[in-house]
Amino acid sequence: MRIKSQIILSMVAASALIGLVGGVAIFTQMAAIRSLGLTEAANVARELANTVVFKSSDGAPSLLDRPDALREFLEHQHHDSRRDFLVVDRNKILLAHASDEDHTIGDKFDHDPGNEVGKTLEDGVPRRFNDPHEINDLLVVPIEHPEDTIIGAVLLEYDPLLGDAERRTSNMLWLIGLSAAAAMLVAAGFAAALLRRFGAGLSDLTKGMEALAKGNATTRVIHNRKDEFGQLAHGFNTMAAELESARAHIEDIVDTAAEGIAVLDGDGRIASVNPAAVSMIGRRADKIVGQEWRSVMTMRDPRGGEFAAGTSPVELALTSGRQHQSEVRLTKLDGSHLPVIASCSPLSKSDGGLVLTLNDISELRRAEGVVNERADQLAVLNRELHEKSETTTRLVKLGELLQACVTFPEAFSVVGTAMAEFLGGLSGTVHLTSASRNLVEEVAHWGSVRSSATQFAPEDCWALRRGQEHVAGPGMLSPRCAHITENGGKGYVCMPLAAQGETLGILHLCEPNAADKPQWLSERQQILRGVVDTLALALANLRLRETLRQQSIRDPNTGLFNRRYLEETSSRELRRMERSAQPLVIMMLDVDHFKQFNDTFGHEAGDLVLKQVAATLIEHARDSDVVSRYGGEEFALVMPGCSLEEGAERAEALRQAIRQLHLAHRGRTLGTVTVSFGIAAYPEHGAGWAELTNAADHALYEAKGEGRDRVVIARSSAPGERQIQLVTAPKK
Repeated sequence: MRIKSQIILSMVAASALIGLVGGVAIFTQMAAIRSLGLTEAANVARELANTVVFKSSDGAPSLLDRPDALREFLEHQHHDSRRDFLVVDRNKILLAHASDEDHTIGDKFDHDPGNEVGKTLEDGVPRRFNDPHEINDLLVVPIEHPEDTIIGAVLLEYDPLLGDAERRTSNMLWLIGLSAAAAMLVAAGFAAALLRRFGAGLSDLTKGMEALAKGNATTRVIHNRKDEFGQLAHGFNTMAAELESARAHIEDIVDTAAEGIAVLDGDGRIASVNPAAVSMIGRRADKIVGQEWRSVMTMRDPRGGEFAAGTSPVELALTSGRQHQSEVRLTKLDGSHLPVIASCSPLSKSDGGLVLTLNDISELRRAEGVVNERADQLAVLNRELHEKSETTTRLVKLGELLQACVTFPEAFSVVGTAMAEFLGGLSGTVHLTSASRNLVEEVAHWGSVRSSATQFAPEDCWALRRGQEHVAGPGMLSPRCAHITENGGKGYVCMPLAAQGETLGILHLCEPNAADKPQWLSERQQILRGVVDTLALALANLRLRETLRQQSIRDPNTGLFNRRYLEETSSRELRRMERSAQPLVIMMLDVDHFKQFNDTFGHEAGDLVLKQVAATLIEHARDSDVVSRYGGEEFALVMPGCSLEEGAERAEALRQAIRQLHLAHRGRTLGTVTVSFGIAAYPEHGAGWAELTNAADHALYEAKGEGRDRVVIARSSAPGERQIQLVTAPKK
C-alpha cells in the first residue's frame, strides 16, 4: 500500500475513532445520568424517611406520629422541590401525601402494577416503578424504625430529577458533539495539507530517483523546505553528488586500468570497452562497441587450438549465469597472439550480461620462460657441480691413496688403476725424469693405445721444453713431440708434472678419435688439471719421503746403509732364514791402522779410503746382501742363504781385493789398505741378532789382535767344538 493511501486511511480511521469516542461518551453519559438521577432520588427519599421517624432528645413524637405535621412537612418539600411525596404504612395505607394528583388518605395504595411497594415493604430494597394513572416514574424507599424494622415506605416522584439531569446531559452532549465535529474538520484540514506537502515532496524525490536510476548522476532535488522532505532532499543530493564523484572515479579507474574491461549485454554484444581492452583486441573502440563479441575477438585455448562450441569462458558465463575464468589467447588482426586471463563475471540485471576482464600475462609467460631457462641452466650447473663434487671426492681419494703409498711402484700401480676411472676412454702414460735429468722413462700406463715411446730425452717433449701443457692433433698447427710414435689422426696432450719448484715428468694422454671429438680435451680440462696437480704433488712428496728415508738409512759419505737400517733389516732376514731353514752369515770388517791414515794424510784421505772400501764391498756383494757402514772405519756385510764356508771364502776374496787397491790423494800415494774380518754364521754361532753380532765382533777383535789383515771365524756356540780360523797374511 502506498504511503499516501496509508495517510488517508489513517485520517479516516482517526475521524471514525473520534466519532466513536464521542458517541460512546454520549451514551455513557446518558447511562451515568440515569444512574446518578436514581441515586439522587434514593438519597432524597432516605433523608425524608429518616426525617419522618426522627424523634428529638426532648421526647417530642416523630412526624409519623403526627399526621398533620407530616402533611405540612411533605407539602413544604413539594413546594421546594416541585415533586410529589407519599407516605404509606406497613400495609400500604396512605398516611400523607404532597402532590397535585388526588390521593385519599386512609386508602390503600394500588398504583404499583407490579406490587413494587409491597415488595419493598417485605425485603427493604428500593424499587422504581411507573404509575400508570399519572404516567410518571416513582421511587419507593422503606422506612425503618427501629433499625432493620420496616414500618412503612416513602414514595418519591423520580421524573423531575431525571429531567434536570437529562437537560444538563443534553447540553454537555451538544458541546461534545460540536467539539468532535470541529476536531474532525481540523484533522481533515491538516490531513489535506499534509497530503499536499507529502505528495509534492514525494513527487520531487520520485522524479530525482528515477533520473538517478536512468544514469543521470547530475540530477538534484530542490531542498529549500524545512521539513523532513527537505532533509531527505538534502541527503539525496549529497548521495547523488557522491555517486557522481564515485562514478567519475570509477570511470577514471576503468579507463586507466591495465586490465582490459568490456561489458557485454545478454545477447553477447559489447556495450562498452576501456582503452586497455581496445589495445588488446587490436581494433578501434567505435568498431567494437555494439558488435557481437565473436566478430571482434578471436579466442583460442592456451595452446592455440579452437574452443569447441559453447566451451569458451564467455559462452559458459552467458549460458550458465556463473563466473568463469580461464587462460586464452587473443588473435589480433595482424595474426599475433596475446596470452590473457579471461574472467567473465555475470551481471545481476534481469536482462543478463557480463563483465569481461582481460589480464595480459605475456610478461608473465616471458618471465616463466626466463625462469625455465634459468632452471635448466641451474640444473646444468647443479649437474656440473655434482660432477665436480664427485671429481673432487675422487681426487681426494686419489690423493689419500697416493699419500699412503711408500714406494714409487706402489704409487704407479694406483695411478694406472685410477686414471682409467678419471679419464675414461683415453689412453695414457706417466713419464718421470731420471735423477740425472737426461732421460724420461715410462712408469705407468693405462688404456689400449700406446702413442709415446717408453724412454726419450727431455728435449723430445714440447711440454718439458716450454714448462706448460702441449696439445696436438688433427687440424691443429701445434708441432708433434718427438717421443710420439705415430703421425696419424690421433690427438694427444702432454702436461708437465711440476711440484715444489721441480718438474718431475709428464702426464701423456691420447685420444684416438680426436678428429671426431674436437672438444675431447676441453670437456676434461678441469679434472685433468686436478689429476695432474694431485699426481705431481703426491710424486713430489713420495720422492721427498724417499730422499728422507735414504738419508735416514744410508751413510752420507759412503752411500752404504747405516747401522740402524742394518739392525732392522738383518733381524727381518734372520727370521726369514729361520722360517726357511737356510743359513746366514754376518761379516764384520775394520780398516787396519785407519787412524794413521787420518793423522798422516788428513781426513779427506781417510774419507777416500772409506769410499773405496765401500765401493769394493758393493762390487763384490750380491743383490740380496746388505752392506752397511757399522761405525767409524768398521763395516758389516749380511749374506742371507750363505753358509759359513762360503762366507769365509767371500771374505778372503774381499780382503785380497781391498789389499790390491792403489789410492792416491792430491798426488800422494796412500799406500796399501788392509782390512781385518770377523765372521759369524746362523745357526752355528747363535739364533739371535745380538748373539751373531757379538760373535762376529769378537772374531774381528781376534783378527786385529793376531796381526790384522786376516779373516777370523768366530768360536762355535756348541761346547767341545773347536774354533775354525782362517788366517791369511800378505806374502813377504
